Amino acid sequence: MDDEQNNHEALQAVLARFIQEVSLPDNVASNFMAWYAGVTRSLAQRAKTAEMPPLVGFSGCQGSGKSTLGALMAKVMREAYGVSAVVLSLDDFYLTKAARAALAESIHPLFATRGVPGTHDLALLSDTIAALRQPGAEGAVPVPAFDKALDDRTEMVHWRQVSAPVQLIFLEGWCVGLLPQSESELEVPINPMEAEQDPSLVWRTEVNRQLATEYADVFGHLDALLLLQAPSFDAVFEWRWQQEQRLSEQFQQDHPDRPDPTMSRSEVADFVLHYQRLTEHALKTLPDRADFLWQLATDRAVERMWLTEAAA
Repeated sequence: MDDEQNNHEALQAVLARFIQEVSLPDNVASNFMAWYAGVTRSLAQRAKTAEMPPLVGFSGCQGSGKSTLGALMAKVMREAYGVSAVVLSLDDFYLTKAARAALAESIHPLFATRGVPGTHDLALLSDTIAALRQPGAEGAVPVPAFDKALDDRTEMVHWRQVSAPVQLIFLEGWCVGLLPQSESELEVPINPMEAEQDPSLVWRTEVNRQLATEYADVFGHLDALLLLQAPSFDAVFEWRWQQEQRLSEQFQQDHPDRPDPTMSRSEVADFVLHYQRLTEHALKTLPDRADFLWQLATDRAVERMWLTEAAA
């Protein structure tokens, strides 16, 4: 009983520190205890006995809150359960602006826009995961960072240094765990952007090929998949716009003398069109692949959570 009480107090202290550090509302603590604490504890226990550090996928649409929640779960594991956990964001492994410009020239102009499969540096991601999981490794592993306001990878001097080996890795991203579509599903454009800018299906065919090959290789190594399920694609746009507003506020605080490079609401509306096809595909198909799923309302409140057949 004493150990249980001590663990509860340690967990509450971690939650309080995180809420203060990230400036989150106080109800985050009660929400975490109600919906996420049990899964976090279960994964921590699994990590302590695993021969190889588990690679846990954390999927969710843009703006769903997966980055914040993943960071909190990792912090709880480290500080409450003594498990060295780290979060890798798929976003931080975007190709540089120059590399995407080269893809835009050689394959299709839409590859200049970050986001879809084919715009990530999967070799760098795989090397980073391998280094973090390497048994007997000593020293720090550099983890890249991507500046969304500037739409480019940061210089290496600004990358995180993570001590290896770790006991658990979260890989979070909007398309983590996603399978490709069938060829027939690619034929009909899903929005005006596809109809006007990809009439020959070159872009979406290559995106789908990437999902079926290089991305499948990475996602095939996942030991578990967590999913924050959005209610609809319309909610995703609103969440992404809220995200862009926070990004703008942060940029202006950090660079008061520089023009704000973040997107307007109409630009965000155009931007998310690149994600619409696979976001709607994910909304339909990922629930059957996830081990743990949280169904979100439009305000991101959890409506229900369940253990799927994949984890049973």
